[in-house]
Amino acid sequence: MKIAQRQPSARRTAVAFAAVALAALALPAQSRNVRLMESVPDTVRVTRVRDILGNLEMRFGGDTGRGANVVRRDVIVKGVGTTKLDDVGEDDRVRPRDHELCARAFEDAVTQLAFAARGARATAIVGVISNYEGSVFDDPDHFECHVGALKAAVTLRAQLAIMPTPPGAVPVISPPVPVAPPPAPIPVAPAPDYAPPPPAPTFQPLPPAPAPAPN
Repeated sequence: MKIAQRQPSARRTAVAFAAVALAALALPAQSRNVRLMESVPDTVRVTRVRDILGNLEMRFGGDTGRGANVVRRDVIVKGVGTTKLDDVGEDDRVRPRDHELCARAFEDAVTQLAFAARGARATAIVGVISNYEGSVFDDPDHFECHVGALKAAVTLRAQLAIMPTPPGAVPVISPPVPVAPPPAPIPVAPAPDYAPPPPAPTFQPLPPAPAPAPN
């Protein structure tokens, strides 16, 4: 006895091909890993890093930790920058550029380092280097960033230290400037108790009219 085989419909075939095509397109996007070397000064300028650090000092480069009184060594943080609006809510309507995602990841990493430094009562974050998956990239002006389809990652390793204040340095919070006292009031002579006489008239009175002659 022969069993009739049902041929797949054209619609099912098209759906199957579409699913395979989408999977093929999604695979490169998920495996995307672009390595970028981003400028530290430029990234600091476009982010909130200065506000996050506050009075903390931050120095990039492995040699910047020499001579520092390190209170916590080899602190490793991983900052992540996503396509979320302000890290919450819906995705950006237009995907941010790779540099923008790296800036978000860098800001997140610095935030974690600043939190750790304040917890250790450190005054400086020194010897900062990139340490993505254990691979060291040591540059005083650049950090390493890896960007995928939807997010970027920045891994930093740093030393938390107490830096001596150099002589003549201006403190972070300056003492209040002394206010000069107001000038003393100018003494005014008191008014006299008597009224001065009225001034002499400036006109001469007319002579009296002559009397009429008798009749």
